[in-house]
Order: sequence, then C-alpha cells, then structure tokens
Amino acid sequence: MIELCDVAVSYAGLPVLARVSLVVPVGGMICLLGDSGCGKTTVLNVVAGLVRPDRGTVRVEARRPGYVFQKDRLIPWRSVRQNVVLALLRDVDDLEEASRRADEWLERLGLSDAADRCPGELSGGMRRRVNLARAFAVEPDLLLLDEPFAFLDDSMVGVVRDEILRIRRERPVTLLAVSHVRAHIEPLSPEIIEIFETPVTINHPRDKGETKHDSAHCD
Repeated sequence: MIELCDVAVSYAGLPVLARVSLVVPVGGMICLLGDSGCGKTTVLNVVAGLVRPDRGTVRVEARRPGYVFQKDRLIPWRSVRQNVVLALLRDVDDLEEASRRADEWLERLGLSDAADRCPGELSGGMRRRVNLARAFAVEPDLLLLDEPFAFLDDSMVGVVRDEILRIRRERPVTLLAVSHVRAHIEPLSPEIIEIFETPVTINHPRDKGETKHDSAHCD
C-alpha cells in the first residue's frame, strides 16, 4: 500500500512536486504518464524513501519492495548473476537458493548466456533486463517501475509485460509505474494518471485518471 498526502519536493529552490496526494491500495496498479523530466521519477523516489519531501506525509507498507530504476544502478565489478543474487540476499539466507532464483529470472528474461558477464559488457537493453530481473526475483509485494520498457525491443516488451501480469496473478503486488509511452503501459490495464506540467500536482483517487490543480485532501 502507498499513501502520499500533500507531498511537495523542490530541488535547489525549484518546485518539482507541488501538492501530490496519491493512494495505491494493496494489489492496485497505477501508472503516471507524462513527458520525460516532468517529475515522475521524483514521485517514485519519495515512495522508495530515496527523496525526503519538503512537506507532506508518506506511508508505504511493503515487506519486499522491488525497484526498477531508470538508471540501472548495477554494480559494475559484479557479474550479472551476482547483481541479482546480492538483491536476493536481503531476504534469502541460502546462497544456493538465491543463485537458483537468480538463474531462473535470467532465463525468463533471456539473459542466461550473459550471467557471468559484467554490466559494462552489455547493451542498454540487456542492462535493463538485469535491472528487471533483480526487482522481480525478490518476489516483491511492492513494485516501483521507472520506464520499465526503456531500451527493449518490441518482442522483449511483450515478454516483460507478460511477466508483470504473471507476477500479479500469483500474489497481490502493489504497483506504481512511470512511463512516457502510453502504448507500452496500456496493455497492463493500469489506472493511468496523466501529468501535464511541472511542478506536479496529483489528487488521487479523486482525480480518476488525470491530474488536477485544486487543493489536495487527505483523510
């Protein structure tokens, strides 16, 4: 579950988020759709605890969050397999089990042949898939997806969408995604909130699919 109430964030005095109130219930799926650079990633980073808001409250209930970062944040001196395993070791004590789960997800995303390579040897699309495998492998109850289909060809976009849908069929995953490509997101059938300008103002669930510029209300 995600609950933001009247959140504001500024960088160097420039407002990026003005009044953001957003609720994503357990098992809910919302996508913030808007142009690059409009502030969508800042919303995700507030939810993840990576950005502290200037104002407002943040409530997130999740035991195993998975975050697909816009920049992959892979450890360059570790292999692809090791990058995924390290994420799993937060919750999995058995290294053999962590390696098994890592290999399973690398196979699902077509990366088995690259398991022993380092991130610097990979294309942008392959690095994106490692980023996705790392988030999916932890069996998350909260998924934060920042442009999850970036750098992927059309066939792999379909594979990744299918995996997201399969994960959500298996357990009640709360999902918040951001994208600037409607065609990538719509097949997932999320609730879409469009962002038209910066600073971002969201008042959801009252918005029902679009941003507004009136005052937010939080219970």
